[in-house]
Amino acid sequence: MPTVVVCGENPNDANGPAIRLLEGRGFDVRVVDDVLFGQGNRSDEEEIECLKGANATVAWGERYPAAVIEALPDLRVIARMGVGFDKVDLKSASERGVVVTVTPNANHEAVAEHALAFIMSLAKLIVIGNKRMQQGEWPSGPGKPLRGTTLGIVGLGRIGRSLAVRAVAMRMRVIATELYPDRDFVAEHGIELVDLDTLLGSSDYVSLHCPLNDETRGFINKTTLESMNPNGVLINTARGGLVVESDLLDALKSGQIAGAGLDVFEEEPTDPNNPLYELDNVIVSAHVAGNDELSLVEMGLEAAQNIVDLYDGKWPGGSVVNRDLEGRWSW
Repeated sequence: MPTVVVCGENPNDANGPAIRLLEGRGFDVRVVDDVLFGQGNRSDEEEIECLKGANATVAWGERYPAAVIEALPDLRVIARMGVGFDKVDLKSASERGVVVTVTPNANHEAVAEHALAFIMSLAKLIVIGNKRMQQGEWPSGPGKPLRGTTLGIVGLGRIGRSLAVRAVAMRMRVIATELYPDRDFVAEHGIELVDLDTLLGSSDYVSLHCPLNDETRGFINKTTLESMNPNGVLINTARGGLVVESDLLDALKSGQIAGAGLDVFEEEPTDPNNPLYELDNVIVSAHVAGNDELSLVEMGLEAAQNIVDLYDGKWPGGSVVNRDLEGRWSW
């Protein structure tokens, strides 16, 4: 039976059901329990050594550049946990006949909850209030209401829609920009579709839920930040590369925008001396928005099921990224 390599950087108890699923189908499962590998911080040569002999991988944060893919002649499937695939050289994977899958059904609600937690914490001064009380102060300044404020969502995919439903329930006005909107969803929840400039200028909170690609890389920059409402808050639980951090830092320090909640960064792990950490109007987390206890289990299971389906000759179309391989790929 084929060998499946599982990145063990995420909690082993969360990976347990995925491993049991694969082993129950007869796959030989090998766990790489290496934090640096799981974070994508090993060299190409080290990654190749970790992945040697793999027919499929349940991938976490490790990188799959062309050099790694080309050095693994037996590799047939890269099953990513999560919806991002920017760490995979998709062109090389397609050329080598390696199917790349994601888990679109597993963690969208976790990310939406995290984004909303950022919004609520910043509005209600939770983090800075906690810090000041621990320093012996008794801060009594009023927080801001969420009801009646405007949330602008950039990208109405699964995560954006999940956040929209939660925001509407809290009586927020929701506007969005989306190239291919679900019109029925938009109508049902009273969401107004607008262009990016209108969204930035009209929103009290701007939450990013779009993929990182050549068109979106660095699109939150000096120019677009200047378009934001001066009382606006930026939330990024998508990809760090969407935002030019130096421009965001300047906007936050100058008061051009009011705050930010950041789960992702241009470089990860980010520099422990990142100047964004020093600002009271910024809340940060370590790229964990999609990783609650339930979503980790579900991501692992969905990734493992993609491997099982492909081995059984079933094409998990909603999960495959390089769909051009359909009809001409076999295990």
